[in-house]
Amino acid sequence: MKSRFLIVSLFLIFYFGCKNSSKKQTDNVIEGEIKQIRTSKFSHENTWLLDKGLINVESIIYDHENQFFYASNGIDYKIGNDGFISKISKNGELKKLKWIKGLNRPTGMAIHNNLLYVADVNALVIINVHNGEVVQKLIEPIKNSGLNDVAISNDGEIFVTASFIHSIYHVNEGKLELWLNHNEKLKWANGIMVEKENVIVAGMQLNTININSKKIHKLNLTPEVQDFDGIVSDGLGNYFVTTVEKKAIWHLNGEQITKLKEADSYFGDLEFIRKKNKLYIPRGNHKEHKYFISVIELR
Repeated sequence: MKSRFLIVSLFLIFYFGCKNSSKKQTDNVIEGEIKQIRTSKFSHENTWLLDKGLINVESIIYDHENQFFYASNGIDYKIGNDGFISKISKNGELKKLKWIKGLNRPTGMAIHNNLLYVADVNALVIINVHNGEVVQKLIEPIKNSGLNDVAISNDGEIFVTASFIHSIYHVNEGKLELWLNHNEKLKWANGIMVEKENVIVAGMQLNTININSKKIHKLNLTPEVQDFDGIVSDGLGNYFVTTVEKKAIWHLNGEQITKLKEADSYFGDLEFIRKKNKLYIPRGNHKEHKYFISVIELR
């Protein structure tokens, strides 16, 4: 009986030792410049539009009604005319590199009623998606506020982050107005989205803000992570987020956050299409001047 127990014990030690060794080898696999953090969520990844003229591509959004993607590009975050928006087919074909051009440096975007709303340094630019014409520009009420991202509720309320002044603007009667400021909780306010009665803001920390009371609730993440860029719903009550300095993509479930992938190249403001179960993420390496869209299929 004892010898039988010993044999079984030795087998289990050998089996799990080999299994752990294999796992370590898998976790250390380097694919190009990308270090993959293996999880059951990732299935397959494609690269769109590498070496096709994208420049510092920052944000991507899908126009469900017209079935196109729009991606924001630019050189420097300042007033100028080098910024542009690319138009991409639903299958990743570049329809027009500079579909909208002459912008400052467009970043975050949102779509509502066939209008594309674009944060463009000092103005919220509104574009008709059917003809590509700029319908209106709403200028920032506070100079050098650093417009960054846009979110629109189902009933058409428009919110815009202002990173440099740690604030959120709201569109009221055709004008941008300061809606909320908090130098600590909204520090470097970046990605933004609206879900039911809450605005969710990604900056140095993640916060939910009740639209009616404007009460800010900080998410106390486990493990502790900070310095966020983009945020998008996973369609199941949770979120995908990207980080700036520690270049990575994460999945947020309540206050539990899990790293899905990290890399030397940055992860921008992302899009998720639940029906296809795919993530679309602007990527790039500034040193190598290589920019592309990463398409990740989830299991």
